Amino acid sequence: DGHGCNVAVHQACYGIVQVPTGPWFCRKCESQERAARVKCELCPHKDGALKRTDGGGWAHVVCALYIPEVQFANVSTMEPIVLQSVPHDRYNKTCYICEDQGRESKAASGACMTCNKHGCRQAFHVTCAQFAGLLCEEEGNGADNVQYCGYCKYHFSKLVRTC
Repeated sequence: DGHGCNVAVHQACYGIVQVPTGPWFCRKCESQERAARVKCELCPHKDGALKRTDGGGWAHVVCALYIPEVQFANVSTMEPIVLQSVPHDRYNKTCYICEDQGRESKAASGACMTCNKHGCRQAFHVTCAQFAGLLCEEEGNGADNVQYCGYCKYHFSKLVRTC
């Protein structure tokens, strides 16, 4: 129908190498795949900036950035998102944020990250942490100039620095 979802993205984060002169559409809208069939393989949320996975599915760019085993086949275009190295253990975790919000049916779907505080085992979906304001970008070491991390609500509240 020519209408897009109006998702807002950062050019570099979404892998837009050259800005188009005309209208721009996200990969989901470009694909014209029925919205009911498009869902992130890493979380229960359907909206947002999605890209194709190497298996033909979909994943949010933010989910791919914050789950450390996820890779991008092409880091310039940020696609496809490669999920083969994500351990099954991540898919077996339950999102405590979903549970706290009464969404038990979604809590066990997708893959979870764990709190970045050493020893904490709280697990959550990247997008759930994003909506709750619990994601951070910290200074990396060596080749990694940025480390993407997230904290549970308790440990996020204890952080001295601002994320």
